Parts: sequence; C-alpha cells; structure tokens
Amino acid sequence: MKIASINTIFITGLIFLSASCSMTKNIAMNSVSDMLAGADKDGNSIEVDGDANAMLALTGESDVQLVADFFPTALKLYEIMYLQNPDHAGLAVMSGSLYVMYANVFVQEQAECLPPEEFDRQLEEFARAKLFYLRGRDYIFQMFDRKYPGFTDAVMSGNEERYQYAVSCLTEQDVNAAYWAGAGWLGAFSLDPLDMNIIPYIGGAVAMLERAAELNSDYNDGAIWDVLSAFYIAAPADFGGNPDRAELCHKEALRVSGGKTPGPYVTYAQSFCIPRQDADGYIAALEQALAINPDDNPGTRLATIITQQKAQRLLDSMEDYIIIW
Repeated sequence: MKIASINTIFITGLIFLSASCSMTKNIAMNSVSDMLAGADKDGNSIEVDGDANAMLALTGESDVQLVADFFPTALKLYEIMYLQNPDHAGLAVMSGSLYVMYANVFVQEQAECLPPEEFDRQLEEFARAKLFYLRGRDYIFQMFDRKYPGFTDAVMSGNEERYQYAVSCLTEQDVNAAYWAGAGWLGAFSLDPLDMNIIPYIGGAVAMLERAAELNSDYNDGAIWDVLSAFYIAAPADFGGNPDRAELCHKEALRVSGGKTPGPYVTYAQSFCIPRQDADGYIAALEQALAINPDDNPGTRLATIITQQKAQRLLDSMEDYIIIW
C-alpha cells in the first residue's frame, strides 16, 4: 500500500473519530437536557411517572426557605445548560419559566412585604423582578422564533392583525411556553404600567394567553384564566381592560381548579375586592384560600404554601387595603 493511501486512511479515521466524539457529546448533552427540562429538543413533553418526577423535590417541598435558598442555583444551572445547548426548546422554556417564577415568588412577593420606610429598596426589588420577568419571556421567545420565524416581531408589533396571526400558529404543544411567556410579560407590565416599551404592545401578551386558553382551557389548574382575570380587571379599558371578561376568566379559574388551589381566591381578593372595597368578599376569598390543605396535592404543595402565606399576610393587613367604616 502506498504511503499516500495510508495517510488518507489515517486522516479519514481521525475525521470519523472526531465526528463520532462530537456526536456522542451532542447525544449526551441532549439526553441530560431532556431530563432537566422534562421536554426534548423540539419541546415535546417527556412523560414521567409521578413517583419518579425529580421536580417533586422542589414542587412538593413544604419548607419555603429551603427552596428560596436553592432556587438561584437551580435557575443558573438551567440557564448555563441552555446557553450550552441553545437549540434545545425544552431548556429554553424551562429557563424562561424559572426566571418568571423567581421574579414573582422570590423577588416581587418579598418586596411587597417590605415596610413603608423601605420604599426605595422596594422599588429596586420591583425593578429586579421586572428585569427577570422580561428575561424569562425573552428566553421563551427565542424558542418561538426558531419554531415560527418572526414570531417575536409580530407579537410585539402592536399591530393586532399581525400578532393575532402569529398566535394563531401556536399549537397545544406550545401552551406551556405561551403561558410562561405571557405571565412574564404581564408580570413586568403590572410592576411598571407606564413603561412605554411595554404598554403599546401588551395586546400581544393577552392574545397569546387567550390562544393558550383556547388550546388547553384546563392547563395547570386554571393558571391561564387566573392571570387573564387579574389583567382584565386591573388594566384600563384603553389597554384591554374588561371587567366582564375578568369575571368570566375568574369563574373559569375556579371551575378548572375545582376550588382546590388558593391562587384564584387570592387574585379575587386582591384584584377584585380591594378596588371595590368589598370587605366581606375580601375576607371570604382569603379564608377560602387558607382552608385548602397543601398535602391534598403533593405536587403543588410548595405553590399552595407560598400562596397561602400571601393570603394570610393580606388578611392580617386588611386595614391597609380596605377602609372599615
């Protein structure tokens, strides 16, 4: 055999070996990513037996402080994994949803508990929460743009025809992503409703959530309906507010949850009863939220406990929100 032929075989072998190692690395990366995200690179959910669901270690926890201390580590772990594997739709959605969760539960909610004398610090924390809400939304939008080119531009265009067409492309597989992106977007809006980078385009967020509710009205115990009810009752009419639609969405949230999750009750007390100065409704809703047993649904134990802590805080400080004559 000629020397040239031997060299050709040797070089070809190195190329195949390198490609094989790269392929093995990609397979391993995708496998780990699938496991962490609970969805594959295309965003398809991976069915996991309830007893084998690793996320229960967080969602089923009863010690809120334990999860609060660990959450930033988990959040950055997922973000690092996503940046290493940016084409993995499951990781994009999980990273985005974790940022939205963190912004809501561990930044905004904690800031709302600060006393009046720490007003400046509260504003700083609200600004952090807004940043995290939008970061979470944008991670998910990166996934949508790969799946539906031009999605972000259309949904954030402020043009109803364009954003309605964009959200009409969403399928049932996209409901989870649409929920977290929409919730993050509206969360940022709630903290800074005068932000001109958000106000003109908020219709896209609402349209996305409405589409998600249309595709899966029972999603996550009525979570989509709960977010929509809070928006419709609070937003001015010029920006999409609609009290009648708010009432309908609240009823849907209660219907889907079967009254077994505290979120809709807390939303009703805070978003409906306070503006109306409805003391009886306020008390009744919060007491209903507190009557739920977190252990009845171990998979949502953490969320139930956190929401009930908020309910108790609102009940204890009722005089700050409701004028008692």
